[in-house]
Amino acid sequence: MTRPEPTIVACATAVGGDSALIRLSGSSAASIAQRAGVRLAPAWEVTTHDWPLAGGRCPCRTVLASGPRSFTGFDLVEIMLPGSADLVALALDALIAAGAEPASPGAFARQALANGRLTLDRAEAILAVAQAGDAAAARQAIARLRGALADDVATVRRQVIDVRALVEAGLDFIDEADVRAYDPARLRSLLSEVRSVLARWRVTADALEGEPVVCLVGPANAGKSALFNRLAGANALVSPVAGTTRDWLDARWEVGGRTVRLIDTAGWLDAARGLDADGIAAGRRTIAGAALVLACSAPDAPLMQQHDLPATAVVIATKADLVARPDPRAVLAVSANDGTGLVQLTGLVADRLAAVGAGEPRQQRLLAEVDVLLARLTTHLPGDELLADDLRRTSDLLGDLLGITTTDDVLEAIFSRFCIGK
Repeated sequence: MTRPEPTIVACATAVGGDSALIRLSGSSAASIAQRAGVRLAPAWEVTTHDWPLAGGRCPCRTVLASGPRSFTGFDLVEIMLPGSADLVALALDALIAAGAEPASPGAFARQALANGRLTLDRAEAILAVAQAGDAAAARQAIARLRGALADDVATVRRQVIDVRALVEAGLDFIDEADVRAYDPARLRSLLSEVRSVLARWRVTADALEGEPVVCLVGPANAGKSALFNRLAGANALVSPVAGTTRDWLDARWEVGGRTVRLIDTAGWLDAARGLDADGIAAGRRTIAGAALVLACSAPDAPLMQQHDLPATAVVIATKADLVARPDPRAVLAVSANDGTGLVQLTGLVADRLAAVGAGEPRQQRLLAEVDVLLARLTTHLPGDELLADDLRRTSDLLGDLLGITTTDDVLEAIFSRFCIGK
């Protein structure tokens, strides 16, 4: 016999303030509340009364939200009472004695997810709002809570599935080189657009102490270390000899009222100069997880190839004090020597990071995996069979992000990080 869904209870607010909110959710929420002495008005009407509690009377305000239109999808009783820790404990004891079960961390959000009242990305956004370290992180979390991430991901997932269907339809003609159900050039363009949309949600999964990461990248002699010194007030070794900086450097940088972590990934493409392979790999991982990448392009250094740059990259022309034609892809010209463009660069970084929060690691990992697949497909489309498989993997990863194909183990790991009452 299947055990019925329990009715759960917890305090949904921090205890010790002026008031506290107790949340009771489940098919028996109304009857349990009434057995405990709580007076309820008809659904969605607020009632104010004195709750007989432990031999005394506690002023409270109550409301019954009927399922399935409530936050959790079940009948939901919310009780507002004074924030005294002792009163809250007495109230919870009374409701548990009347038949409720103590809620585990994230139990209310998990009920909402199970009943289709909340998508997984919005559930994670609730966690992000609770853990936001600054106003920028809170704004980003609230945008996700309102469904902005889900809307973008659902749209691009449909596009990927539609393209995958075309590619799979063309597998019947795989031996005929001139027969394609899709236009490869149009497909590359579409995948590039999809990658750009998802890049708006790429924030650092490997944030250093909760601070967004900004990476300086580029070939040897591109002026990265000089710019790093000027921006962060650091003392990295600078030399006209290419490849002098052999390891990545890290410093805090105050930008637009917030602290970011500025990283000089010197030598990130310089395996030919004898740099350690593990160091290069570590640098690439740092770049893949960065909130923003500043790709440095100098007139006396080799040009970077576009396919080497992540979607979060912005090209800046360094060494603007040299008389030379800058990289046409550059959005800004700067000079660490005379200060040209540094104020504008700081403003650009502040604008780009304005919507960046700390990021949910699970979401960022999935977005990073999708970006790797899309980068490869945008640069070079494989044969139709491999292309169809890559598109399937892409749509599956986006489905995981939305919670469409997420396993119970992953859900357990996510909701265990919530506080009780959410």
